Amino acid sequence: MKRKIFRTIVLALAAMLMASCCHEELPNKLVGHWGCETYISCRTHDDGSEQWDTLNYGVGTGRGYELWFNQDGSGKLKLNESPALIKEFKCQYEMDEENQQVVITGNAWFFAIYGSNLDVKEARFDMEEWHEDAFTVSWINKVSEDKPFFERFYLKKIE
Repeated sequence: MKRKIFRTIVLALAAMLMASCCHEELPNKLVGHWGCETYISCRTHDDGSEQWDTLNYGVGTGRGYELWFNQDGSGKLKLNESPALIKEFKCQYEMDEENQQVVITGNAWFFAIYGSNLDVKEARFDMEEWHEDAFTVSWINKVSEDKPFFERFYLKKIE
């Protein structure tokens, strides 16, 4: 369970990087250093029941999960508490203005952490909320597990 949550957090956090680079209303405000404060997931069991999980992370340099947003649409995700050998990922990002979605593009290694489908190189996250020092994105994760599930990520600026 922890490995699956870890994998989905990595992908979703990286996608959030994109929001800072390409959203017309937020051109320079998200560029910088961010951390994941809270992660929420909801999985639906075969009997229809839902299982909601919430994980709270420490936000700060060298703690939890860190994101760096660059003005040029590139970014980096650092997984300080990851048991994986690879703890840093570089990605490219863009904003789908029409659908208000953050689109993250990475290489096969990046997505291999989430599942066995190496053909996946893109993920789309809904931009739910934005404030000067925090923002929220969510998506239906169809990458890391056989049965899709809901995830939401709350990011906070690291000064």
